Amino acid sequence: MENEIYLLSPTSRPGVKHLPMIHFTIIPQTLDFSGFDGLILTSKQGVIALDEVSGGAWKNLPAAAIGRQTAAEIEARGGRVIYMASKAYGEVLAKELAERFAAMRWLYARPRVVVSKIAADLRAAGVEVEEAVIYETSCTRYEPSEKPEPGARLIFTAPSIVRCFFENFAWEESWKAVAIGQKTAQAFPEAVNPYISPSTSIDEAVKFAKNLTQTAPN
Repeated sequence: MENEIYLLSPTSRPGVKHLPMIHFTIIPQTLDFSGFDGLILTSKQGVIALDEVSGGAWKNLPAAAIGRQTAAEIEARGGRVIYMASKAYGEVLAKELAERFAAMRWLYARPRVVVSKIAADLRAAGVEVEEAVIYETSCTRYEPSEKPEPGARLIFTAPSIVRCFFENFAWEESWKAVAIGQKTAQAFPEAVNPYISPSTSIDEAVKFAKNLTQTAPN
C-alpha cells in the first residue's frame, strides 16, 4: 500500500490528506494607511486578515510579498505587488527591500509571533517601517487516535506547525518529515531529521514527498 501524504498546513491540496495543525484569529483594529508608501505581507493569511481588518482600504498601497502564494493572494484580492523576494525568507525580503526601496516607508502587517526579524533588519538598514499585528495563530487539538498512519510522509510548512504537531503527537520512526525551508527544518527536535523540500511551494513539496526514496535526509 502506498504511503499516505499528510499536509499539515491550514491550506489543503487535492490528493493528499489534510491534517491542519494551526488555526487563525484575526485581531480587530483600526489601521491608518496615510503616511505609508507600501505594505509588507509575508503570508496568504496575512493578506486575508488585512483585507478583513481594513475593509479593503489596504489596496490603495502597493505591496511587497515574501513568496508566490502571498503575491497571488494579494493580486486575487485586488492588490498590487511591486516586489516579491527572490527567495521566500524574511531576511532575504528585508535585504532586498533595503537595497531597492530604501526611501519608502513601510507598514509590515504581521502575525503576533514571527520567526524572522524583517522589521529589525529594515530598521538596521535605515528603512522606515512600522508593524501592525493583525492576526495570531493557535494550535489545533487532536486526539491520539487521529495521528497519521504508519509510514506516512508529513509536510510541515512553518516552525509553528512543527511545534503544534509535537504538542499533539509523539514522533513515530516509520514517519518521514518534509520541511519547507531551513527555518522549519530547524524547528524539529534533534531526534527527528527532516527532508528539506527544494522549493517553498506547497505543490512542489507534495511532489517531493511523493518521490521520496529510502535515502537519508540531508
